Amino acid sequence: MTIIEMREKRAKLWATMEGFLDTHRNDKGVLSAEDDATYSSMEKDLSDLTNEIKRMERRDAIEAELNKPVDRPLTQKPEKHEPEKAGRASNAYKEDFGRHLRGKNLIHNVLSESTDEEGGYLVPEEFEQQIVRGLDEANVIRSIAKVITTHHDRKIPVALGHSAATWTAENAPFTEMNPTFGQKKIDSFKLTDLIRVSVELLQDSEFDLEDYIAAEFARAFGIAEEQAFCVGTGNGQPTGIFTKEGGSVGVTAASATAITVDEVLSLIYALKSPYRRNAKFLMNDATVALLRKLKDSNGAYLWQPSVQAG
Repeated sequence: MTIIEMREKRAKLWATMEGFLDTHRNDKGVLSAEDDATYSSMEKDLSDLTNEIKRMERRDAIEAELNKPVDRPLTQKPEKHEPEKAGRASNAYKEDFGRHLRGKNLIHNVLSESTDEEGGYLVPEEFEQQIVRGLDEANVIRSIAKVITTHHDRKIPVALGHSAATWTAENAPFTEMNPTFGQKKIDSFKLTDLIRVSVELLQDSEFDLEDYIAAEFARAFGIAEEQAFCVGTGNGQPTGIFTKEGGSVGVTAASATAITVDEVLSLIYALKSPYRRNAKFLMNDATVALLRKLKDSNGAYLWQPSVQAG
């Protein structure tokens, strides 16, 4: 039997297995003991066919390599074979995860490798990185903040005081400085999302289900994160930048609906010099509109377009 014939046989067997599940599940959605034994036998046949196909493919590859002419000099670099990745990074894990998303029975058992004490499965590393990349694109705060990857609460040492240098005469005693340190605790919070996918999409093998779910999660997470980073209450979620004392640095505008250039300049210099160097403005679109509409006595806009400013 050729490889093509074996692949066709495996495809027919798989179609039979899917039809068997659809027609033999009882009212509770499970198989009887006899039907379960029959399906397990078909699973074994499918696994045996898959292993035999892989064996024949390896045989053909070795035979093709041995049949290459050896009377000509080698002019190409040998192929570099990447080592097989393990755990969540393996191809088998990604394959089973994709089948799990579509509600298919698992052929392999690799997903059980990542079952934690609380139950459930971890997503493949590539899928996780895809969501994180989407978050970076969808969340402005992430692009200007320092992002720390951690699996639990994080404690960061913070200097509560600094030493001070003094001019000292030759051989004169000097005062010892004792700066103190404290800790800031960054709490971990859980952000969840649950989406529905139509049966038609699940059954469509051409539809990239993983990309769709990753993009949808990144969009939803990005919106929720950005709102919490700005105005989060700190109760089960991050404390927002504007939650603590309204984000004030000591400058209050004369009007709640208007802004002057003097107030903007006061805001800049209300910040301590070390922080001012890398500081950024974060504001509502309505505030941006007010700033862009500021004009001088000749009616020219004070905020010039970046093309003119270089």
